[in-house]
Amino acid sequence: MPIPGAAKCSDAVIVLPGIMGSELVESATGRPIWGLADARWYGRAWTSGSSLKALQVTEDEREGRLGRVTASRLLRFPAAAPVLRGVEPYTALVDSIRRTALDPMAVLPFPYDWRLSVTHNAALLAQSADDHLRRWRASPRGSRSAKLVLVAHSMGGLLARCFSAHLGGASEVRTTVTLGTPFRGSAKAVRILNSGRGAPVPLPHRRLRDLAGTMPGLHDLLPSYRSVSDGTGARVLTPGDVAALGGDKDLARNAMELHRSLSSASGGPVRSVVGVWQPTVQTFALRSGVVKEQHWSYPAVPPPDAPGMVDRGGDETVPRDAASIAGEPFYVAQTHGALARTQEVIDHVRGVLTEQPPGAWLGHPVPLSLVVPDLLTAGEPLPVHVAGVSDPAALTCRITDAGSGHTVAHPFLTPHGEGLRSSIIPPGPGMYRVAVKGQAFSPVTQLVMVLPRSGSSSS
Repeated sequence: MPIPGAAKCSDAVIVLPGIMGSELVESATGRPIWGLADARWYGRAWTSGSSLKALQVTEDEREGRLGRVTASRLLRFPAAAPVLRGVEPYTALVDSIRRTALDPMAVLPFPYDWRLSVTHNAALLAQSADDHLRRWRASPRGSRSAKLVLVAHSMGGLLARCFSAHLGGASEVRTTVTLGTPFRGSAKAVRILNSGRGAPVPLPHRRLRDLAGTMPGLHDLLPSYRSVSDGTGARVLTPGDVAALGGDKDLARNAMELHRSLSSASGGPVRSVVGVWQPTVQTFALRSGVVKEQHWSYPAVPPPDAPGMVDRGGDETVPRDAASIAGEPFYVAQTHGALARTQEVIDHVRGVLTEQPPGAWLGHPVPLSLVVPDLLTAGEPLPVHVAGVSDPAALTCRITDAGSGHTVAHPFLTPHGEGLRSSIIPPGPGMYRVAVKGQAFSPVTQLVMVLPRSGSSSS
């Protein structure tokens, strides 16, 4: 009796990264301006600022005269930014999808210039999707009945939705798998635009604010749900609010129109992966133009005799209720930047591609959340706080150099309040991955950027 082969996907697949998930180069010179292999570059760039000037969206680019910057490929090395924290590479996800497809040529990674608007990049996606599907259908291993499957992380899911709902893609898309996509936006985008106002904040946060203020792509991530606290509940963010907190009024107006149009459109089946249990900013108060973050949401209709606020959590960047629009989400305890490299998520994607479930996970998920700073200075201790688990014997913690993968420390977590904590001093500037593993299949991970001390040379 012949041994059956592994299930394969006969459709054409496109993989879309999230914001900051594509490598960018100067078109004229080929010089990389985002996605460098040296993790220490990010610490130098966010403190000196000189390396970030090329990322600013110019007036020419806002008026449609593009071509200065090219998106060359999906991120291959960890990248870091203040507030947005870290973006992990997509290598494991793409390699796994290629092994699941009938032929590697059926899989198309789609890098894009994430500085620019969702609508602009969705139009480019429409062109690439049409070409890719046509080539796959005509290939020896392809089929004339093949459809598209879109696998999209974060902002990439908004491109996929815009392509399906508004640019004629729905008829050719079998399904879209989204990983932490902010369908209703993220309050973190508000924080980014407001960084540097009010209380003193580190220089890298102000660098990010100045850069983000020029970017249509960042404005497209502004929350469209009721996110602004009015004392008793919450209201929707307005373009005037965005201008008052430091953003661009016109870009905000365009973003809000995008979200309105997508919320009322039918874009075909969506299978959403949603990160949970991580501390996530869900709403905020605006006080004299300064954002005060809130880790809770307001129900549309508060239940009687119950609090009018509830902490729904999320993946640390996208609130839980903003990350899905239809069907039953696939929940995973993980941070936003790490979703696309988490084994459970990769196996779930493969299951959707073949429509065969991958099987039970090794262990049971627990509401484990990881809290670490987004950045610190060389020589400072790195505090690690874990909530959801109080038994040190139930967890392991490992800190590695994100670039080399070498282990830096195995800190022992000790009880603190209702959770656990530990602290180490990283060996020097760079990027480090903190991983805390319980009974679930994969650890919860977060990237931390360690900046050089002031006076170090700029990049």
